[in-house]
Amino acid sequence: MYFTYILHVFTLREPCKKTNATEKAKILLSSIRKVINSRFPDLFRKFNELTDSRKRKEYLMAEIITGSLFMYIFKEASRNAYNNNRREEGFRKNVLNSFGFNLPHTDTSDDVLRELPPGELEALKTHLVSGLIEQKFFRKFRFLNKSYLVAIDATGIATFDHKHCNHCLTKTSKSGVVTYFHYVLEAKLVSATGLAISLASEFIENDPGRDYEKQDCEQKAFVRLAAKIKKYFPRLPVCILGDGLYPNNTVFDICQENGWQFIITLKDGNLKTFQQEVVPLKATSGKRNVYRVTKTTRTTLEYEYLNDIEYDRRYFSWVECYETVVNLKDKTTKVQRFTYITNVAQNGQNIVQTADSGRLRWKVENEGFNSQKNLDYQLEHKFSRVSFVAMQNYYQLLQIAHMINQLAERSKQVVAILEEHSKQTIVDLWRKMIAYLIFHHHQESSLTPSLPD
Repeated sequence: MYFTYILHVFTLREPCKKTNATEKAKILLSSIRKVINSRFPDLFRKFNELTDSRKRKEYLMAEIITGSLFMYIFKEASRNAYNNNRREEGFRKNVLNSFGFNLPHTDTSDDVLRELPPGELEALKTHLVSGLIEQKFFRKFRFLNKSYLVAIDATGIATFDHKHCNHCLTKTSKSGVVTYFHYVLEAKLVSATGLAISLASEFIENDPGRDYEKQDCEQKAFVRLAAKIKKYFPRLPVCILGDGLYPNNTVFDICQENGWQFIITLKDGNLKTFQQEVVPLKATSGKRNVYRVTKTTRTTLEYEYLNDIEYDRRYFSWVECYETVVNLKDKTTKVQRFTYITNVAQNGQNIVQTADSGRLRWKVENEGFNSQKNLDYQLEHKFSRVSFVAMQNYYQLLQIAHMINQLAERSKQVVAILEEHSKQTIVDLWRKMIAYLIFHHHQESSLTPSLPD
């Protein structure tokens, strides 16, 4: 009797509903559309305000730029791949129905991006980020409920075996082979939840107009990048997160002048006199231990801090964290040490957040550059092989697209899809969306947004 009752209960239980591929594609498209309409309502109007040097204007400027933007939102592998999809009537109609714009040929867009001053798209990007800040989107991610965490790092975006343009950086191998390449320095707003949104960008380039005896470099580019951040976000409370390249007087001066906080990685060879001051004082350091347990690991975090350590007539705080992670399954142990210099005075209440925030610098590499290189954004692909101006404009559009997609990926509907099955990935979800756009029968929809005249 008992067995019969249990069997009856399981028979009546409603099976767990799984979202099919078509529904997943619709949800993702809807999420992208909602992000644009709610977070960036003036995006298309702003595109129409960009400098238009064309004599013949078959498409609106907004359609030209939006078409290029969606090449990255759709994570197309190349301009050619995007054109192949564009040739499909269903793809064109579904894009028009979902987002309200006609798709120009990518060669048409490329002609425009070769002439558009790159500073205009960067200014537009900062306008979009300012909108998110005004909407208080990042408010809960602030450091000590005050400062926005801004991680700084550089990455390569293109290499050539020949001189691409007058702005190329170069390196010569031991055998005399010269490689030409382009690097960019990024300032990204980061959070513990994985967000990495471009705040400002500065290309590391050999500008013929600059009086440099040597090549441009990350340190020189940071001075220009910091000026951009202050120009576009003059009142934004900032906490700079930097790697072992950044503990130096130039960075300290800039942060002091701008009223910025900083948490910068301190490697063993950095600031030797500062670290020599730390050694005899460690016996008096403040300490705090934190224990964290998951299903698979047990982590012990041992924090230490010292305040008022003198370096070059200034005083800073020293922070160190030893992390010991025990794998509960195979009983292996991994120990790591993280050391920082900061202008934030430390105590037992803020030491954990300071050290943990310092470690978020990795977000610019993992969720930022790594995602853009290896999760179908094709950061290192040469979308323009001959024009440095177009290269910069494509880069800015990629950053805007990545920002939109990050917000869409975090919508409740998309998160619910990802949680349905442990093997459902973002990459697969995007491929389902592209397949839907190509093969789904077009139907008119009242949800279609319209581009401004």
